[in-house]
Amino acid sequence: MNTENIPVIRLTSDGNGAAFGPWQDAASGKSKERFLDLYGAPRELKGRTRAGIWEGSACVEEIDGYAADELMVVLEGSCVITDAAGHEEVFSEGDIFFMPMGFRGVWRQPGHMKKSFMMFLAD
Repeated sequence: MNTENIPVIRLTSDGNGAAFGPWQDAASGKSKERFLDLYGAPRELKGRTRAGIWEGSACVEEIDGYAADELMVVLEGSCVITDAAGHEEVFSEGDIFFMPMGFRGVWRQPGHMKKSFMMFLAD
């Protein structure tokens, strides 16, 4: 039995006082984003789990096969997500939603948004 202490991690909107990474161009190059990773499972495990805080500027991103299963809680701002069938959902402060791996659609963010997240990457 493993006796190593593995702590519970509280996800607060300020990242528990930890420093966010620097602002960087998002993958699309159309917006800015930054992360605070509060947990990342070691790469030697099959699949990886990440948890933390993300924030980004206004954007419109086309998603063609989302790379992870991700649970999100909107802390500030909002986004509008439209799936490939044209169904639209608006998520704003306090909303909790799940984006499954393989999702196709559009993520529209009218302004600054901050979210906490937990994702599983099956790499």
